[in-house]
Amino acid sequence: MTFLAHAKTCGLIIRDLMADGRWHRVPTEDKPRKRNGAYLYTGDRGVLKNWATMDGFETWKAEQQQQNVGRQVIKDIQRSFRDERLRHEKARQEATAIIRDCDRMTHVYLASKGFPETTGLVHTSGDLIIPMRDVHDYGVVNTVQRIRMDGSKLFLTGGKAKGSVFVFARGARGVRYLVEGYATGLSVQTALIDMRKRCEVWVCFSSGNLTYVAQFVKRPAIVVADNDESGAGQKAAEATGLPWVMAPEYGDANDWHQKHGLRALVKVLLAPL
Repeated sequence: MTFLAHAKTCGLIIRDLMADGRWHRVPTEDKPRKRNGAYLYTGDRGVLKNWATMDGFETWKAEQQQQNVGRQVIKDIQRSFRDERLRHEKARQEATAIIRDCDRMTHVYLASKGFPETTGLVHTSGDLIIPMRDVHDYGVVNTVQRIRMDGSKLFLTGGKAKGSVFVFARGARGVRYLVEGYATGLSVQTALIDMRKRCEVWVCFSSGNLTYVAQFVKRPAIVVADNDESGAGQKAAEATGLPWVMAPEYGDANDWHQKHGLRALVKVLLAPL
């Protein structure tokens, strides 16, 4: 397998391959408008990283180098792991400080998504703060998502997004629902309440992380996929092996909820039951 082919299996989009032995940031299939991936390539060996779907780093070497990865590449990998751990710890400390400076109140973003009376954690900066908790230990806040008044979303530099979730109705029994975005989670939770069902709704923040998190969710579970023009939401849902539903128009469940009403969303959720 060529280096480019291996990179593709990891979800990286490399348009101009650089064999200079340096790190290069590139887009990924689930986040084509961002640079969520990175690679280092020398011509006969390389290292790959997709921050949304990979805990560590993938190595590649040409056939003739199978027995000798190279000391420099190994050192690069070890240094990258060490630097990543330090970045994660710094982001955890920053996230804790941000949450400490929040009050629970309404927010213009929530109102724009159809929830004017719903409260959330609002920072002194005016940003809506969504804690991103560890899927293996919900008491641990890995990082936060910041949503500004104009709806733009930011993640802390160095924060551990992979394996991070926010759960509505945590501790509820029954079917668990997996979604990408916070507003989508609010709409799904509202529809479930209308259906007189108290279920957990797991916000995973990206399609790649949703696929990763799905393997740790106790069954039964259902994915509520985003209907993306790129098809990333459907591909992620299919990759989980779980039953999934999706609004019939481009957008997410919140878009469908706002455009067609709560009963229309309920019908979507009832499809796999």
